[in-house]
Amino acid sequence: MDEEEKKVPEEEREESGSEREEKPVSDKTERKVVFSLCYLWGLLFFIPLIMYKNDAEAKKHANNGLSMLIFSVVGNVVFGVLTSFGGVMHTVFGAIAGLYSLAILIIGIIGVVYVVNEEDKEVPFFSKIKLLK
Repeated sequence: MDEEEKKVPEEEREESGSEREEKPVSDKTERKVVFSLCYLWGLLFFIPLIMYKNDAEAKKHANNGLSMLIFSVVGNVVFGVLTSFGGVMHTVFGAIAGLYSLAILIIGIIGVVYVVNEEDKEVPFFSKIKLLK
């Protein structure tokens, strides 16, 4: 029993003495999943803002997700109108629309990789756009 009593105070001292507390694995995993949703489904950009209100990292990922959502919707509308003319225009702008959507998808995948690997890198193009403050 003496050993058990000695262990508890030592553990408490270690926890109170540490300057940087590590988050539990489940909390890290939850954050990764929530932040990844911003890049995979743009409509879910607001979830990190709700779950982590005063977190700068949550705002960063939500901002990227919102930027990607806006560019995706606007691009699809523009290319949808341009492809409606038919003929060669339909083929050319259809191909450009496909490449545009593929580029946004690839940037989203890059964002998810950064989140999963806990890298503090900027996502190409969309990180420069600041919509959320």
